[in-house]
Formats: sequence, structure tokens, C-alpha cells
Amino acid sequence: MVRFSQAGIRLLYILILSLVLSLHAGARGWQPDNDGWTFSRRTGDVDIYLRSVEGSAFPALLAHARIDAPVRAIYAVISDYGHFPDFIPSVVDSRTLKQQESTTWVYQRLGFPLMVADRHYVIRVTDTLAQAEAGYIKVEWYLDREQSRSLLPGSAVLPDAFSGSWQLTQRQDRQTTEATYSIHVEPGGMLPAWLFSAASEDYVFQVIEAVRREVKEHEGNID
Repeated sequence: MVRFSQAGIRLLYILILSLVLSLHAGARGWQPDNDGWTFSRRTGDVDIYLRSVEGSAFPALLAHARIDAPVRAIYAVISDYGHFPDFIPSVVDSRTLKQQESTTWVYQRLGFPLMVADRHYVIRVTDTLAQAEAGYIKVEWYLDREQSRSLLPGSAVLPDAFSGSWQLTQRQDRQTTEATYSIHVEPGGMLPAWLFSAASEDYVFQVIEAVRREVKEHEGNID
């Protein structure tokens, strides 16, 4: 029987652990470009990452997945703000207020269960389409604080912060897209950070899946 020294056992353990981690990383394949993202979990084939935000108790979230559709087909869905209540989870109202060149101002209202107050806000959305023909589109949004504060309060709460983006990169087959969806939300009100953050990981997965279904439905309706 072969006997290992304590040092040999530790070395063997380190080698096995390194192999497992490298295989796990290889299974994910894609990695975020931005520094600070930490892998949190994989749900289905959607990889979810977290990143702390200076001065905020709420982390930013990033979800990445491949979507079986061209970039422009996905962009058509994620920029159709008037139809968000039909397929995006929690969105009960969404409409374009103003559009100026590549910038769009959008009002949205989110509804939640368990007696959590609705949130509503105005975001300023900027589309980067310069590389669309090459298969790359980016959509970014930020909370428009001035416009948001002009909203009547009613029963809804204004978030303290809300920003995010979609990055769509077409693969070589031109029929598959690397889709990255990221958000950072400070919901306002009295929601505990730990509870909101846990729910947000489920939410970004649900958004990816909702977009997939909507894109597929759109493609099925094309004659």
C-alpha cells in the first residue's frame, strides 16, 4: 500500500481542488470584462455574477446567457418598451415619454407581491447602434432623478438608484447572441438589502428567460 506524507496529501488536495475549479470555470466559458464581478451561481444555462457598489448596501448583478437569435431580433424586443408589461416580470406599466436621437425617456412601474409597495421611475435610455452591422449593440439606462421626482407619489415608491445595460454580441454563426444583462437597484423604502438582493438574482434569470420566449414568439410570427 502507498503511504502519503502530510505534505503530499496537502499537495494532492490542492491539485484536485485546482482541477475542479478550472473545470468549473471552463464550463462557464464566458467571463465578464469588468473587474470586480464574482460568480454567484448558474441557473439553467444562465450565469449570474455579483459586484459590490461603493457606498451602496445593494450589489450590482449581471446575468449572461446565449440566446438563439440574431442581435437585431433581440434588440427589437428589449427596446419595445410599450410591450414590457406583456412579458417582463413585475412590469405593470411601461411607456415612452420622449425620444431624442439615440436617447429615450421611459416611465415604468413595477408591482410586487407580499404587500411590497410598487416602485415607479423615469429612466434615460441610450442605445449604441454604431456597430450593429458588425453584430454588437449596447443599451444603457440610468435613473433620471429630476423626471422621477416630478411623478405623483401615490402608493408607489421612487428607487434611490437604478441603472443597467444590455450588451448583445453576435456569434460567428450570426444566429446566436452572447447576451449580458446587468442592473444595480437601490429600491428605496424599507426593504432589507439581503432580501432584495436574493430576490434580484432570481429576477435577472427570469428576465433572460422572458426575453428568450418573446424573441422566439416574434420569430414564429414572421411570415
